[in-house]
Amino acid sequence: MGVGQFAERRSTDARVLIITDRTELDEQIEKVFKGVNEEIHRTTSGADLIEKLNATTPWLLCSLIHKFGGKEEGEEVGDIPGYIEEVKKALPPAFKAKGDLVVFVDECHRTQSGLLHESMKLILPNALFIGFTGTPLLKADKQRSIEVFGRYIHTYKFDEAVRDKVVVDLRYEARDIDQKITAQAKIDQWFGAKTKGLNDVALAQLKKKWGTMQKVLSSQSRLEKIVADILLDMATKDRLQGGRGNAMLVSGSIYQACKLYELFTSHGFDKCAIVTSYVPSISQIKGEETGEGETETLRQYDIYKKMLAAWFKEDPDKAVQKAEKFEKQVKEKFVKEPGQMKLLIVVDKLLTGFDAPPATYLYIDKHMQDHGLFQAICRVNRLDGDDFGALRIDPPPCSQN
Repeated sequence: MGVGQFAERRSTDARVLIITDRTELDEQIEKVFKGVNEEIHRTTSGADLIEKLNATTPWLLCSLIHKFGGKEEGEEVGDIPGYIEEVKKALPPAFKAKGDLVVFVDECHRTQSGLLHESMKLILPNALFIGFTGTPLLKADKQRSIEVFGRYIHTYKFDEAVRDKVVVDLRYEARDIDQKITAQAKIDQWFGAKTKGLNDVALAQLKKKWGTMQKVLSSQSRLEKIVADILLDMATKDRLQGGRGNAMLVSGSIYQACKLYELFTSHGFDKCAIVTSYVPSISQIKGEETGEGETETLRQYDIYKKMLAAWFKEDPDKAVQKAEKFEKQVKEKFVKEPGQMKLLIVVDKLLTGFDAPPATYLYIDKHMQDHGLFQAICRVNRLDGDDFGALRIDPPPCSQN
């Protein structure tokens, strides 16, 4: 039954609230409903959420779970003593959520076993809660989704989704960074792929780049080896070379992501970008000057500044203030123009709730496990005309213990 049909058949006081825990998912939910001409109110703050619940309209809302506690995404609640009492005190006098509320909680394996969940139940004591998850919690010290929301209404397994062609299957390839990528066969493979069908003039020009590529492949630097490996894929893998597909690289830290970006661009690969939680600000680098050269903080700021300046083609001091605009534009290009944005270097962002059908390869250079790993690898299982997404990992995503 479609949303419009539900709107027509629902009782006069029925209301629906959709809860998630990531801004990207909240934005996506709003976009999906508006895409089918269904008006949905996306709450702007904790106060806005309470105000709308205390009224009888709108009937369809979406919100971050954090707003039940007056928080925003990223603000930790932890085990704050007296937190629930503070939430009670913050409610307007005679507050009561209006209507017959059904609450759909997306990604219910996260943020639903602690104080935020308690706050939600406190504010909506009579609501019906339905949780959705693809990755139930595995850790022994937290409640599993089934313990919070009750028995399963329906389960749909990954192999069933593949069989139904809802998602594509995944191929896993473990790559050892200590591999001898200095082998001549690797260099010849790259050069052969790049020179196929070229005339003598173009071949001569490419030989200059070949010298640089050989230098990258011969480097002892761990990050340079990763860059060289991915550049080889970009030159030889059909979807990456043809511009139909692109890739994501998960890095272990923001600073490391910046260094990887710098290496890619230094070797002529500029169809890439960094998307992380880092927002460059001049206040972050005050007092960072040292007599021994740049600190990591300065280097990170400088790389971001140059990246933003190159993207917006303007003065670096102006461009550095446009990090949020940059992220929005980069994500859009990655989804809509994979041949022009072939690689996103990330740390934690875009590993949940980011739907990009062209994303074919996921390179993981970070320790990951449990539901976080599963969520990440599902970035490359979106339908886009191929049978498989590809997962390439170094080091292994989780320990063998």
